[in-house]
Amino acid sequence: MFILIYLIVILIFDECYCDIQVSIDKLKGEYNIIVNNRLWLRSSNIRLYTDNKWLTSKDGSLHLIDSSLKQGFGLRLGYWNQREFIYNFNSKNEKSLNITTSIRQWKSIPAAITFHFHSGSTDLNNNIELDMDQIRTVFSSFNIEKLGKDDHRAYLTFGGMMMGDLEKHAGIWNSESRFLKGGISGGPLILFNSTENGQRDSIIISPFEQFMSTSLTINKQILEYGFLGSIKSLPINSTNSLIIYYSSKGINQLMEEWGKTMQKTFNRTNQYRLNDLTINYLGYYTDNGAYYYYNTESNMNYQQTIVKIKENLSIPIHYIQLDSWWYYKGLGNGVKQWISRPDIFPDGLQGLNKKLNSFPLAAHNRYWSSDTIYSDKYHFIIDNFNLKSLPLGNDSFWIDLFKNSTKDFNLILYEQDWMNHQTIDFSPINKDISIGRQWLISMGYAANLFNINIQYCMSLPRHALQALEINRVTQARVSDDYYVHIQRDNPQWNIGITSMLANAIG
Repeated sequence: MFILIYLIVILIFDECYCDIQVSIDKLKGEYNIIVNNRLWLRSSNIRLYTDNKWLTSKDGSLHLIDSSLKQGFGLRLGYWNQREFIYNFNSKNEKSLNITTSIRQWKSIPAAITFHFHSGSTDLNNNIELDMDQIRTVFSSFNIEKLGKDDHRAYLTFGGMMMGDLEKHAGIWNSESRFLKGGISGGPLILFNSTENGQRDSIIISPFEQFMSTSLTINKQILEYGFLGSIKSLPINSTNSLIIYYSSKGINQLMEEWGKTMQKTFNRTNQYRLNDLTINYLGYYTDNGAYYYYNTESNMNYQQTIVKIKENLSIPIHYIQLDSWWYYKGLGNGVKQWISRPDIFPDGLQGLNKKLNSFPLAAHNRYWSSDTIYSDKYHFIIDNFNLKSLPLGNDSFWIDLFKNSTKDFNLILYEQDWMNHQTIDFSPINKDISIGRQWLISMGYAANLFNINIQYCMSLPRHALQALEINRVTQARVSDDYYVHIQRDNPQWNIGITSMLANAIG
């Protein structure tokens, strides 16, 4: 198909477990990815942005000082072999510092290669940040290029909200490729042979950890992976990793096998998904495009309307969803207080629950406003410019929120909507290595305590990947609102591609 590898400079391991291979020049730190004895990817340079300047292996400001073979064992994935590289550089005060990169293959997953970055023993700081769509630690990186006239590779990228559905993109893989989404809104990348219609050799490239603080991005026809450029400080011993996974059986099988590996890595269980009432049975939604979206029956309030829905529907629904019309909003139209307004439910959620005989409910929420009342009692980080906020660094807020909610009504599904805005339009997440993960982990931990499942909506691919660590996330929206389908004739029901990603994650 494309350039044959006749000479491999140095193989990564004396013993290779591989379905996919990597060849390494241990003197230069360069590496190639080989699929079915053909070259698929050639590495580019290692780069680091720290002390407000770029360092790179290309000009020697990042200097390769050591290369070694190592072996180890991981509790979930088992034995691995790796080639490790140590790069040296001088900080702004002329202190000699090292970073470490490694390329690893696993005995239990011969179809995978993982790439690992370690920041070293000193904080890496900037006070002039890059854009959040750039990255500040470049490893790994690959040239976007056509490798010979018989190279017919194509790509598919996930991008944008609804789990990467709205800005997903496909095209030919060459130096003229134009990607619609990378960086903060981007997601995993699939490469395949277009002459085989994606039914044979294919690979997926995706983050392997640090999902909320790393990105794949495009820089001058180079695919790069690393920490977000907008992160101000990388603490001592910060790590990230990338995975390339291969299948000879096409894209569908590739996604399934990659997903199983990712789930195994994070010990994800599907028990909550399999037993989720809102997945297994019909429900009634009041979302954007529904008749009762910010609209009630004539001469009725919402309380009366919801009760009538329950009483009069002839189809066997098992739950009702309450969308964004029921709680208090503040600055920037964010959530000020997640309790019912008396003009919506005069008897409160407790009263509604009584009239519904504890009928199961799914409840919508969006981003927190900068004037949320919860910041008086809990530690919230406030972004006054973007009029948003987020609970920071503890689980007590989420525990109290779900505890109070489950006392008032039969909450079985918490819908976290507007996730793209809480991430892209909330600068503290993009400037810190851990805030984004803390947000979602704390939410999931509290939901589990009260037997509540979670739906992600308007999520970016990074949120979907983060759900690998959160078993209570059982579902995610993978297409736009029905209203958009009606008004713009968008193919809302065409969800096959993004559903592969959702299903793979579990």
